[in-house]
Amino acid sequence: MSRPTVVFRPTVVIGLGGTGYEVTLKLKKRFIDVYGYVPEIIRFLSIDTTENIQSREKSPDGTKVILEPNELYAISVANPLPLIRNDHIDEWWPRNIPTSSLISGAGQIRARGRLAFFAKVGDINGLINQAINTVREIRSSKQAFSDNFQVSNRDGVEVFIIGSLAGGTGSGTFLDVAFLARQYLNSFSNITGLFVLPRVFANLPQTHLVKSNAYGALKEIEHFWNLSPSNPLEIDYGITKVKADRPPFDAVFLMDGMNKNGTVVSRPNDLQNLIADGLYIQIGSQIGLDAANVADNIRAYLATGEKVRGRNINYCSFGFATLTLPVQQYERMKLEDTQNLLKNELMATTANIDVDSEIERFLQDCKLGEATTVLDSLTESDRGGQIKPEFRIGEMKYDRTSLPTIKELYKRQLDQMEQRTAKDLAMNFHRLEKAATATILDWLERSLNRPNGLASTLQFVNILYQKIDELQQNVQRKSKEAQSNFSTLKLEPQEEKIKEASEAWFTNKNTIQAACQRYKERADQKWRIYLHWKRCDKAAELCGMLRNKIEKIQEQCQRIHSNLDKVYRDVEQNYAEVSRQGNSDNPFIHTIQRVDLESKRPKVSGEDFIRWYREKSQSLTNWSEKKAEDVKDEILAFMEETYRPLTSMNVEQVLADGNPEDAGEDLQQLGKLAVPLWQYQDSEIPAKQQHVITEFYYYGVESNNTIFSNPPLSNRLPKGKGNVSFVPTGEPHKLTLFRIEIGVPLFTLNGMKDMELAYLDPDKVFKHLHRNWTNLANLIPPEDDGGALRWFALALAPNPYSLIVNQKRQYFVHTDQARKLEDGILLLGDDRRSAFKAFKNNVSLVKEIAQKVDEITHEDKEKARFSLESHIKQINELIKNNKVSLPIKEQVELEIQEIDSYLEDLDVIS
Repeated sequence: MSRPTVVFRPTVVIGLGGTGYEVTLKLKKRFIDVYGYVPEIIRFLSIDTTENIQSREKSPDGTKVILEPNELYAISVANPLPLIRNDHIDEWWPRNIPTSSLISGAGQIRARGRLAFFAKVGDINGLINQAINTVREIRSSKQAFSDNFQVSNRDGVEVFIIGSLAGGTGSGTFLDVAFLARQYLNSFSNITGLFVLPRVFANLPQTHLVKSNAYGALKEIEHFWNLSPSNPLEIDYGITKVKADRPPFDAVFLMDGMNKNGTVVSRPNDLQNLIADGLYIQIGSQIGLDAANVADNIRAYLATGEKVRGRNINYCSFGFATLTLPVQQYERMKLEDTQNLLKNELMATTANIDVDSEIERFLQDCKLGEATTVLDSLTESDRGGQIKPEFRIGEMKYDRTSLPTIKELYKRQLDQMEQRTAKDLAMNFHRLEKAATATILDWLERSLNRPNGLASTLQFVNILYQKIDELQQNVQRKSKEAQSNFSTLKLEPQEEKIKEASEAWFTNKNTIQAACQRYKERADQKWRIYLHWKRCDKAAELCGMLRNKIEKIQEQCQRIHSNLDKVYRDVEQNYAEVSRQGNSDNPFIHTIQRVDLESKRPKVSGEDFIRWYREKSQSLTNWSEKKAEDVKDEILAFMEETYRPLTSMNVEQVLADGNPEDAGEDLQQLGKLAVPLWQYQDSEIPAKQQHVITEFYYYGVESNNTIFSNPPLSNRLPKGKGNVSFVPTGEPHKLTLFRIEIGVPLFTLNGMKDMELAYLDPDKVFKHLHRNWTNLANLIPPEDDGGALRWFALALAPNPYSLIVNQKRQYFVHTDQARKLEDGILLLGDDRRSAFKAFKNNVSLVKEIAQKVDEITHEDKEKARFSLESHIKQINELIKNNKVSLPIKEQVELEIQEIDSYLEDLDVIS
């Protein structure tokens, strides 16, 4: 597996709720796909109020990818009611929220998700602390080298918090998780929030609260950008108190179900995959041991603190797209050829040999062609020829003692003959068995290890079994016949002849000798029958042994066939899955179509496979002892090697070798597909502040040594407004683009007004995590006032302006509209907001003040500049020291922007 050398920072990924769990699991799979494991410097933690089913993700080798027990924490609270009686919970718990059990989710109610968090805050706080400390300690170069990655020289830990703002768990816990994590991090660390907006969930059942939940969560995020050492927030968790004097997040990514081009992600799973892809690039985005990463770049960009219409621009989104070689087509072709190899070469049902000739040759080699051949082989003498048992009478006396003498000789030699016969037959049986076994094994190796060998072998052994069975039955019949003949042939008649001759009145030696000779002949005949009988038994035993071996071969072949059949079905299923994946239309993948696959497709044959397999000192006979998955792995290993000339092509080389214009078109298409996943209205941002939106481009390449960093391809890469960065991913077939857009205020996002309407719906359940947070500023600023705010703000400036003054908490304006008895002063209102409202509604007054302001300014521009800059500085100091009340803070910040804009228009401030 190709592994790039990547610079990682200590990283903790925390997934909240169902969305957070799914993205975390998919992200873990990305690392396993490339590295084979998750580098120790990265830790995952999933927190949810329900158990998640872990069976959907698999690594390239088919192993299930799961979150381990130490990476999972399921919050379960059977009876939450007693919890809200605790002071630290009672201070924020909304009164109208039911306190039913928290066992299978938070029921889309944000406050219930937070309640579950508070119930288990001790455990969760410990898990977060442990994860951060664990990754922070991995710093040694030895570990980094062994794990094939480098550890950044920059201090700090990267924490990613992932979830949906639309549900109950993720949206109910994301702030507290960030506050707890922040207490363990130094100022060099980054907390990045990555949150899914409600569009992708809107059409799912039981999601009526997704828009109101998201709007409430976004109001809280927007509000807490203002946290600082002089404006902290203290949270009492019961076990500890946390003083939050920094915003909970350094960057917030918002992921919608649609981008500016109108491309829609309709399924949560597809969006979760895209987010995991982007996070994988982001985590490895530091190029060089001392360089900045994505979070650093975003944090630096946002450091100016610029606002648009009084709202923060600290929000990002990203798009992720892939330019790929047709790897799925490679895979389909490879699996298709694997099926053909199995079906036509390894499992074919028709033998491609002359089975009858093979069997005849085999039987001859084993000396089993005919019964006579087998029998003669069993009675071969080690001195040559055949064994011939003989009854020897030697120099016996032919007299009246001949009968008892010859009977004694027979008895003694019969035992010897039987023992010698058994020994000779056993020796010949062993020799024949050994020769037959060797022949069978040699034949089996030759027969199986050839194309269609399995079919040929099965057909061969089936016929051979019949032949051996017939031979066995034949010799068994001969054995019975010989046994019968042996029993029938009697020596008693010859004994009577010897008795008559030896007991005659006048004994004749020659007559006795002749009778004894005929006894010997009859004994020799009987012994020859005995030998034949016993060799027939031994031949039947040999046939039985061979039948057993053939049966085992049949079983071997059946196991091999069963394995191959299972492999074929698995490959067939794999092919269907790959074809289905290829047909699923992923709008963010662009496949290079210029590769002529058929011309590069390798030729796959059974002979090539068997030759390859034999070169590895292996025999197909081993497949009977292996598991089907092992057989599959071996066949696929051959296919991988055969396809290597095609699959080893990388996307960089294909683009470099092709027409530059074609390569440019492919790269431009990649840029279009990676448009960040949100929609917003540019027109909502004043023209002079359009510059606040910028983009960062991160390309995922095979290695640090990429040809895209040099012309001509570097000139054709989409770049956005700045330089591009390259992140090594170890994937040669892909070029990916992680395209970040930053600087968009929330009120410009499409769908924000719908979310606000849902939020304002009184029938919707309470939307915030604290019952006092309903007074947080709206996300959508007041409508355009036709420039009234600018003139109101400038008129409030001190001398030489002072056209509007605050006297005893009442606001007055110097105007020609005032009657003389009023000393030219007109009351606008009792507070700043009501004063501006009265001013804005008086069109003629606005025109009068605008004219007077311009006259004052042009009378002495230097004095005007000094007065306005001092005014801005004074107001900012009041805001910093929390001396501007929340109800008017938003308006005051907008006034400052208007004064800044006025000075820029006059070209007073460079």
